[in-house]
Amino acid sequence: MEGQGTKELYIVFYYQGWEELLAYTVRGTFDGELEDTIQLLAAEKGIDPKDITTKIERR
Repeated sequence: MEGQGTKELYIVFYYQGWEELLAYTVRGTFDGELEDTIQLLAAEKGIDPKDITTKIERR
């Protein structure tokens, strides 16, 4: 049946804890990637990196 596969772990980036900015799979990430992504998102969106939070979610 469709939709009944194993879900993957994702790192999800949120602005001010609720607005999703980006998500990518945990698989294949490298050391420092999370912090680099926060800095890049902050620069692209013109927001403070401290306003970006992350959660690991199964999707």
